[in-house]
Amino acid sequence: MPFSFVSEGFKFYANTFVSFTLKTFPVFILIGLCTATGEVLLNNENFFSWGAIFFIFTNMFLNPFILVLSILLVNDLKSENLKETIGYYLISFQLFFKAFLLTLVLSLITLVGLILFVIPGIYLASRLILAPFYLIIENTSITKALDRSWNVTKSNQIKFIYLVLFYWFILLVPYFLVLSIISAFLISEGATQIPYLINISMNSLLSYFQMVILAYPLYFVFRGIKSFE
Repeated sequence: MPFSFVSEGFKFYANTFVSFTLKTFPVFILIGLCTATGEVLLNNENFFSWGAIFFIFTNMFLNPFILVLSILLVNDLKSENLKETIGYYLISFQLFFKAFLLTLVLSLITLVGLILFVIPGIYLASRLILAPFYLIIENTSITKALDRSWNVTKSNQIKFIYLVLFYWFILLVPYFLVLSIISAFLISEGATQIPYLINISMNSLLSYFQMVILAYPLYFVFRGIKSFE
């Protein structure tokens, strides 16, 4: 059942990618800029602390911010209730810290599970995969979002395990492809570092792809599961 919703999500992205991209691209460009700048500064002993600040800012603010923004936007695109862009930015600013805490909790739970012979981590990730949608769309607490996701995934546990494996796979493929292309470019050009502008573009596109995969297919899974509650 979840995979039929995944295909619906990709089809919906094909119909709405212009609206989604226009409203979110400034944040993705900023993520690419901050990530590339942070990498440059971290490699310089004199500016290492500034690099750490860029790294913290990107992961504690920008990534949770774009997570909230993307999910809210797709939800309103589907309901045909699109609002002014500034409204999404303001709401995302209000919710980003809760989203950061939730993603931190999910990462820790999954990491501990993966350390315990891998399979528990996959299982826990599959049962909690919908928690961000309850947190953002229904504005629940972190514990309530985790609880709701755990409960709604219990009837199709195997399918959700396949879903999380599929989700991780399609997230990793672009990273390997981009790294392979960049590595080949560096070797052919005799360079030792990725050019700054290319680094910005690469990180912006990878972040964009990650959010599209989360905000569209998984949103349709969430929406479909909710219809059976």
